[in-house]
Amino acid sequence: MTTKKDDIINRAELLQQGIATLQLQIQQIKASGEVAPPGCCVLRYQARGQKGTYWYYKLHATEPIFPATQPEKLTKYKHLGKAGTPAHVNAVI
Repeated sequence: MTTKKDDIINRAELLQQGIATLQLQIQQIKASGEVAPPGCCVLRYQARGQKGTYWYYKLHATEPIFPATQPEKLTKYKHLGKAGTPAHVNAVI
Protein backbone atom coordinates (compact mmCIF):
# COMPACT_ATOMS: atom_id res chain seq x y z
CA MET A 1 0.00 0.00 0.00
CA THR A 2 1.41 3.35 -1.03
CA THR A 3 1.23 6.27 1.32
CA LYS A 4 0.31 9.80 0.43
CA LYS A 5 3.98 10.77 0.73
CA ASP A 6 5.00 7.96 -1.69
CA ASP A 7 2.34 9.11 -4.15
CA ILE A 8 3.65 12.69 -4.05
CA ILE A 9 7.23 11.48 -4.56
CA ASN A 10 6.16 9.32 -7.54
CA ARG A 11 4.31 12.24 -9.15
CA ALA A 12 7.28 14.55 -8.60
CA GLU A 13 9.61 12.04 -10.26
CA LEU A 14 7.26 11.75 -13.24
CA LEU A 15 7.14 15.54 -13.57
CA GLN A 16 10.95 15.75 -13.40
CA GLN A 17 11.22 13.12 -16.14
CA GLY A 18 8.70 15.04 -18.27
CA ILE A 19 10.59 18.31 -17.79
CA ALA A 20 13.90 16.64 -18.68
CA THR A 21 12.33 15.19 -21.85
CA LEU A 22 10.97 18.60 -22.88
CA GLN A 23 14.31 20.29 -22.22
CA LEU A 24 16.05 17.72 -24.42
CA GLN A 25 13.49 18.26 -27.20
CA ILE A 26 14.00 22.04 -26.97
CA GLN A 27 17.77 21.60 -27.31
CA GLN A 28 17.30 19.33 -30.32
CA ILE A 29 14.97 21.83 -32.01
CA LYS A 30 17.38 24.72 -31.39
CA ALA A 31 20.28 22.64 -32.73
CA SER A 32 18.35 21.82 -35.92
CA GLY A 33 18.35 25.42 -37.19
CA GLU A 34 16.94 28.87 -36.68
CA VAL A 35 14.03 29.08 -34.23
CA ALA A 36 11.44 31.85 -34.19
CA PRO A 37 11.43 33.98 -31.05
CA PRO A 38 8.86 33.13 -28.36
CA GLY A 39 5.38 34.47 -29.05
CA CYS A 40 5.73 34.36 -32.86
CA CYS A 41 3.47 32.72 -35.41
CA VAL A 42 3.05 32.70 -39.18
CA LEU A 43 -0.10 34.49 -40.33
CA ARG A 44 -1.73 34.72 -43.74
CA TYR A 45 -3.20 38.05 -44.81
CA GLN A 46 -5.06 39.34 -47.83
CA ALA A 47 -3.99 42.30 -49.99
CA ARG A 48 -6.07 43.80 -52.74
CA GLY A 49 -4.44 45.12 -55.87
CA GLN A 50 -5.66 46.45 -59.19
CA LYS A 51 -5.77 42.97 -60.71
CA GLY A 52 -7.30 41.07 -57.83
CA THR A 53 -6.79 39.74 -54.36
CA TYR A 54 -3.47 38.29 -53.21
CA TRP A 55 -2.51 36.24 -50.18
CA TYR A 56 0.74 36.88 -48.35
CA TYR A 57 2.35 35.64 -45.17
CA LYS A 58 4.01 37.40 -42.26
CA LEU A 59 5.77 36.44 -39.07
CA HIS A 60 3.77 38.04 -36.25
CA ALA A 61 5.18 38.62 -32.75
CA THR A 62 3.30 39.61 -29.61
CA GLU A 63 5.78 42.46 -29.06
CA PRO A 64 7.82 44.60 -31.48
CA ILE A 65 11.05 42.63 -32.09
CA PHE A 66 11.74 42.87 -35.83
CA PRO A 67 13.73 45.72 -37.42
CA ALA A 68 11.46 48.34 -38.99
CA THR A 69 12.12 50.46 -42.06
CA GLN A 70 12.90 53.41 -39.80
CA PRO A 71 16.26 53.18 -38.04
CA GLU A 72 16.20 52.21 -34.36
CA LYS A 73 12.51 51.25 -34.53
CA LEU A 74 11.00 47.79 -34.09
CA THR A 75 7.81 46.25 -35.43
CA LYS A 76 5.68 43.19 -34.61
CA TYR A 77 5.68 42.01 -38.24
CA LYS A 78 8.16 40.53 -40.67
CA HIS A 79 6.90 40.18 -44.24
CA LEU A 80 7.49 36.69 -45.68
CA GLY A 81 5.90 37.04 -49.13
CA LYS A 82 3.60 34.65 -50.92
CA ALA A 83 3.28 30.93 -50.22
CA GLY A 84 6.32 28.92 -51.18
CA THR A 85 8.90 31.69 -51.01
CA PRO A 86 12.09 30.75 -49.17
CA ALA A 87 11.24 33.17 -46.34
CA HIS A 88 7.75 31.63 -45.95
CA VAL A 89 9.00 28.03 -46.05
CA ASN A 90 11.79 28.75 -43.52
CA ALA A 91 9.34 30.45 -41.15
CA VAL A 92 6.95 27.49 -41.30
CA ILE A 93 9.75 24.99 -40.71
